[in-house]
Amino acid sequence: MEMPRHDPVGYLSLDACCQTTPYHLRPDDYRDPRSPATEGQWREANRRRIAGHLMADIARFLGISDNRAAIGLRKRFGLKRDHAGAVNRPRGAAALPGSPHDRASDPLAAFRLDPSDPDASRAAIRDKIVLATDEGALGRVVALCRVMRELDRSLWPAGRAAGRAGGLPSDPDDAPAGVPAPALILHPHQCPPAGDWATWLVLAGRGAGKTLAGANWVADRALALGKGGRIALIGATLHDVREVMIEGPSGLMSLPRWQATGRWKGPRFQPSRRRLSFPGGCEGQMFSAEDPDSLRGPQFHAAWADEFCAWGRTDPEAGALAMVRLGLRLASAPGPQLMVTTTPRPTRALKGLMAEPGCRISRAATGANAAHLSEGFVAGLRRLYGGTRLEAQEIEGQVVDDGLALWTAPMLAACRGVAPERFEAVVVGVDPSVTAGGHACGIVVVGRAGDRAYVLADRTMGGVSPDTWAKGAVQAAADYEAQAVVAEVNQGGDLVTGLLRAVGGGVAVRAVRASVGKRARAEPVAALYEQGRVVHVGAGLDRLEEALMDFDGEGDGQDRADALVWAVAEVMLGPPPLWPRIRVW
Repeated sequence: MEMPRHDPVGYLSLDACCQTTPYHLRPDDYRDPRSPATEGQWREANRRRIAGHLMADIARFLGISDNRAAIGLRKRFGLKRDHAGAVNRPRGAAALPGSPHDRASDPLAAFRLDPSDPDASRAAIRDKIVLATDEGALGRVVALCRVMRELDRSLWPAGRAAGRAGGLPSDPDDAPAGVPAPALILHPHQCPPAGDWATWLVLAGRGAGKTLAGANWVADRALALGKGGRIALIGATLHDVREVMIEGPSGLMSLPRWQATGRWKGPRFQPSRRRLSFPGGCEGQMFSAEDPDSLRGPQFHAAWADEFCAWGRTDPEAGALAMVRLGLRLASAPGPQLMVTTTPRPTRALKGLMAEPGCRISRAATGANAAHLSEGFVAGLRRLYGGTRLEAQEIEGQVVDDGLALWTAPMLAACRGVAPERFEAVVVGVDPSVTAGGHACGIVVVGRAGDRAYVLADRTMGGVSPDTWAKGAVQAAADYEAQAVVAEVNQGGDLVTGLLRAVGGGVAVRAVRASVGKRARAEPVAALYEQGRVVHVGAGLDRLEEALMDFDGEGDGQDRADALVWAVAEVMLGPPPLWPRIRVW
């Protein structure tokens, strides 16, 4: 029924709301020039198809071939050519058979529309959806849902929240108009420290609200900087930046402030350009800690580094943190600032960051944000991990070091020195990886002079084939004129020693087999460090020292530490060497 223009209330059929194919708008006596059948005959053929008639019978009725009949039905009604009686998925409004006049009188296809009363109109559409569902008319259900969504977008933008409550699809770009967003209440550890600061470090347990703190701080800085502002967003990977820092449930795009007026007023995300454009003109750029060189060149007013302790490369001179600090050179009030959010681990990079004079530190445990977590989550974790290193680090947000770690930051800081002119013995410790996709192969070179061991190089290789790491170990032995390669054979057995001998060019290979746990093997070596009898020589040992501070003797990922333990034990704790020793009196 056509609605009078002066009457805001009337009846609206699906033809007036949904986009329909031209075939359904044609009268029954219309004949397409490319078809021998009229549209009325096609509709009758469709009714026979739904009733279960064979395609051959339908084709004879239309006077065309089976193939042309199937193509014509599919074009007009979204049907596929398959066995009789099959349920076919409709294509939107094309799944509504019959003429426009038939559908206008169909009780499933008409509903009462009142633009001045959105709730009543939605209720009428929902009633039709329920009725169509009971009748098994899936095409009408889909079409009615689309009608409600389009009406919400065009006539009732203020009712988007009601549309979501009704289970309809929502568009993230369309925020509810006139519906104020809830106020954002921050915990003390989520608020920036007062006064002047260059680095703000948030150390918190899992789920304590680190991401929300970072996102809220970046949003404040972006709005304050305005046009021309530049902010770096750095995560362990680009995937982490997008899925956690930007589009995550606590990320930048999810802040309530962007919907405070009921309409979306937030940043525009351009994934292909790795850019986030904030209201006012400030831009955020995405970077990965895996590619620190990508931070060479750009310059920023501020930066946010998330999950710093999970970054794979934290070199103090060439890592992503060092590169972004070199880029924090644009003038702004209160000056260039860096925010770092992470769950702590006792790494050398984190300890160095905490010791900086301009660093402000905020701490929080998971329990501080328990009200916003699943009920019983914190209590369940404490039951599982209470009293362990994992609880102190991952739940309480503490930097676990003294009392539990075999190697501490002060111990490793005190062990640096220079190499002597000559060594009595040099060996290469190898903790092998038997598969290319397994954990890394630890390769550490250690020499002995007098009563001290000297760690000379870390040649650990990850993600390579056994042949590649074997050549790397042999090359390390050649570079430092090592007398032997000491390799653990618990995994691989004779294959490990055979492979090293095959590529070794005559280097001696000594097989060792672990009979006790990793921690038990490491304790005597750690005691040598405490006595000051192990010296780290030169640069390039940062990742080895981080691995030592993080060593717990459990699971994989202990490759560097294991290789060092085997090498130091060989030259300091093993039997007297077979090679000659020269002493000068």
